Amino acid sequence: MVNALAASDRILIPVQTEFLAMKGLERMVRTLAIMQKSRQRPFKVTIVPTMYDKRTRASLQTLTQLKHDYPSQVWSSAVPIDTKFRDASLKHMPASHFAAGSRGVFAYKQLLIYLERLAQDES
Repeated sequence: MVNALAASDRILIPVQTEFLAMKGLERMVRTLAIMQKSRQRPFKVTIVPTMYDKRTRASLQTLTQLKHDYPSQVWSSAVPIDTKFRDASLKHMPASHFAAGSRGVFAYKQLLIYLERLAQDES
């Protein structure tokens, strides 16, 4: 994993909008900080909130905390929880083929557009 991180231009960190996922993110950020010391260029990090359920307090609080703790690194949107992903997995199909119009697929398409713009701006 360390070699893959060292060779990366940008690091995407998907984080479920749950308390325990925040603890995992904290560990990942500490690991990146240690690795940064031996690297000439800074890591470009994008944190992607996932499995977001606007009906739950846990998701709302976690998303708020992410944006507070990592304001310049958190993607401005979130990938919602979407049962179509599970259904697609059962059918052994990509979600984009199984349910192209689903909320989750739409969110990932928006993320792709965002990342393409970042790449263009950075080049």
